[in-house]
Amino acid sequence: MKLTTREKSVLQLLLQGKTNKQIAAGLGISDYTVRDHVSVLLRKSDCCTRTELIARHMKLAET
Repeated sequence: MKLTTREKSVLQLLLQGKTNKQIAAGLGISDYTVRDHVSVLLRKSDCCTRTELIARHMKLAET
């Protein structure tokens, strides 16, 4: 799966357990932009929930 630099940044912060608001503040973007990035990450990862997305990427990091 090919992710943009920003999507990778958002994903890393998601994996740290950050909320959209915390991610937005950390990256200097709006909550709505974070929401859009999370939606794209869900679609690209073929996941339905943030929890599933996090679990999938944590599992990939272990291998």
